[in-house]
Amino acid sequence: MYRVNIGNKSIAFSGDMNGEYHTLEKLAKNTDILVAHNAVPKGAKGIGANLHMTPVTIRHISSQVKVRSLVLSHRMLRTLGKESETKKEIRKSYKGPVEFSNDLSFYKMP
Repeated sequence: MYRVNIGNKSIAFSGDMNGEYHTLEKLAKNTDILVAHNAVPKGAKGIGANLHMTPVTIRHISSQVKVRSLVLSHRMLRTLGKESETKKEIRKSYKGPVEFSNDLSFYKMP
């Protein structure tokens, strides 16, 4: 988990985490882009949910700390093909742009 500030813009990266310790909220507060791992789907249980944030957790953090734009990365077989379901869950309280990362993609600062 880390944050990069360049001038008046910032990008925060979540890394492998489940949100249990609430450290991402402090790091990503008011960031322009949060790159969050989307390695487990909604309702995940067991080891996957202990290692990674579910879309519900990503939604809570993104809306709570006023992230301007969200990029979902580290997608795995468990989440590939579930983009609509994931986005629907995140949209319940997060209203900013949501994109799913792909290799060699570019993202503009909001």
